[in-house]
Amino acid sequence: MNCNSIGEQVAQVLSTLPEWNCLEEFVTTFQVRWLQLGQSLQQQLVQQKIEETEAQYRGARTKRKKRYYTPLGEMVVWRRVYPFCDGYQVQVDLQLGLPQKKWLAPVLELACALGVSSEFPNAHKLFQQWTGIELTEKTLANQVEATGNQLQVIELDNPLRQDKESEETPLAPKIERTERIYVGVDGVMTPLNQQQGYKEAKVGVIFWEKDHQKNQEKRGMIRHREYLATLKSRGEFRNQVSQLYQLVVGQQTPKTVVIGDGAHWIWEMAQEQFPGAVEILDFFHLSEYVWAVAKEAYPFQEAVQKDWVKQQQQFLKKSEWKQVLSNCTKFRSNKKDLKEAIARLERYLTNNQTRIDYQRYLRNGLMIGSGVVESSNRRVVTQRLKQAGMHWSIAGAEGVMALRAAYLSSSNRWSSIWSSRSQSGVS
Repeated sequence: MNCNSIGEQVAQVLSTLPEWNCLEEFVTTFQVRWLQLGQSLQQQLVQQKIEETEAQYRGARTKRKKRYYTPLGEMVVWRRVYPFCDGYQVQVDLQLGLPQKKWLAPVLELACALGVSSEFPNAHKLFQQWTGIELTEKTLANQVEATGNQLQVIELDNPLRQDKESEETPLAPKIERTERIYVGVDGVMTPLNQQQGYKEAKVGVIFWEKDHQKNQEKRGMIRHREYLATLKSRGEFRNQVSQLYQLVVGQQTPKTVVIGDGAHWIWEMAQEQFPGAVEILDFFHLSEYVWAVAKEAYPFQEAVQKDWVKQQQQFLKKSEWKQVLSNCTKFRSNKKDLKEAIARLERYLTNNQTRIDYQRYLRNGLMIGSGVVESSNRRVVTQRLKQAGMHWSIAGAEGVMALRAAYLSSSNRWSSIWSSRSQSGVS
């Protein structure tokens, strides 16, 4: 195909554009025609290159069709099959670097970005609208889920390489050694299909103290953070946390603060992987236990509940947790649910008494939670995997949350994944 031929096809498309008096109508029509032209020219050019390359070979037995999903739509090409000592081979695939699978990296990235951001029916609709590629919703969902599982393995087995000219990893900015880094860990139940019930997704968030920005309402926001999420075992999760932590800190030795709820495995992980770290029981979770007592003590009295909880939170922030328990004993009631709520709060405080010195934490400028970890659960898992009526296979949920964790992280993890796939030809 020469330049004159391409020019003629372009001119033909331009000549067939209808008259218009609305910009949106013109742009939409032009986009469709231009996409069709691009798809056609792309297919012609690739097929021409294949045939030029195959002209040097002899002894072809047959032809095989291959489909590719490209940013310009579906492309179909034909390649010849040649006999070899160990069977048959499509020789041009190796010489021209034609991928084995049909999904090219930019298209697969779009499908995954849509699939982790929205429900699959909507993602499918937008994907077809923007690419013109006809496929079923199930095909899209399966590809997104499978890719998430594949990329999770790739990211863990082949982490972002350290720059040879620098001691810093791509995720680790240069900071003072006295800087603090936070590791937040929590779990959220995820609905499974085929009557399997629920399985706990373990979610982690890692961020530097300098990226915690307070606004006028005193509610902080984290400007840059790294997420991870998995349904796999606690051991697997610990390995993922450790690896992501090393990517973030690089060669630096910051002070580490671990925030989590009362789950024993979280603190076992903290003591094993972050010895010497400050351990803080998430204030958000602790407050839920206080609220449970208030609701049983003052049923149907929301204003009273709120005032009582606020008072107990003030005691907790002064590290006067025993005073909170003393206040609970003042309730003169034989109500079973109230007694159980008080017992749960007492047990929670007692088991975590080494992690609730909130007065010291606040005096030293440390975060005490306030929903930071809880918001990670919501962003990574709940908003995508726990919408009404949703149920997942274990592999499907694992793939989507792994992709979503990378997608929502602030670093270049997401773009690096697709860049490496594009460069390697993996699809």
